[in-house]
Amino acid sequence: MKKNLKIIFLLLAVVGILVIALLLIFCNVSLADVSLDTFIGVMVTMIGILVTFAVGWQIINALEIKNKLAEMEKLKVEINSQREKIEKISARSRYDIALNRSYMLYKSGECVKAFVSALEAIQYCLQIDEYEELDTILNNLKEFAAASYNQPCYSSDKDTMIATDSEIRKSPKFVLIKDRYEDAIRVYNMFPKCIINDKKHE
Repeated sequence: MKKNLKIIFLLLAVVGILVIALLLIFCNVSLADVSLDTFIGVMVTMIGILVTFAVGWQIINALEIKNKLAEMEKLKVEINSQREKIEKISARSRYDIALNRSYMLYKSGECVKAFVSALEAIQYCLQIDEYEELDTILNNLKEFAAASYNQPCYSSDKDTMIATDSEIRKSPKFVLIKDRYEDAIRVYNMFPKCIINDKKHE
C-alpha cells in the first residue's frame, strides 16, 4: 500500500511540475490565452490535490500505527498469560518437591526440617490456587510441629522458616488458612528450640 502511494505521489508531483511549466511557457510565449486567474486557479487546484493526498497519507500512517499498537498490546497480554502459566507450573513443581521432602524428612526423624518443608509446600500451594491438599498439609504441619519439641533447629532452617512464614502471611489467600496455620505455629513455638549453626559454617 505504501509503495503504491509513493508512486502516486511521485506521479502527481511530476504532473504538477509539468502543468506549472506549461502554464509558465504559455504565459511567456503567449501561445495560448492563459490569464493570471487561470494560472492561479490551476495552481490552487494542484496544491489542494497534493494536500488532500498528504492528509490521506497521514491518516493511513495513523491507522497503521494504531494497528501496530493493538498488535503489540495483544502480544503483551499473551506474554503475560504465558508467564503466569510458567510461574504456576514452576510453583506446582516446587510444591510437589517440598511436600515429598517433608514426608521423607519426617519419616527419617528430622521433624524441624519436615516442618520447614511443609511451610514451603503451603507457600507454593497458595500460589497455584489448589486447595484440595491444604487440609492435609495443615494437619501435617501441626503434627511435625508437635514432633519437633525436643529437636534443635539449624540457623539456615530458621531463616527459611521466617522468610516462608512472611510470604505465606502476605498471600491474599492467607485468610483461608489463618486459624489452623497459626495454631500449628503456636504448637511449634510452644517449646523453645536450640538454634545451632549449620555444619558447613562451623
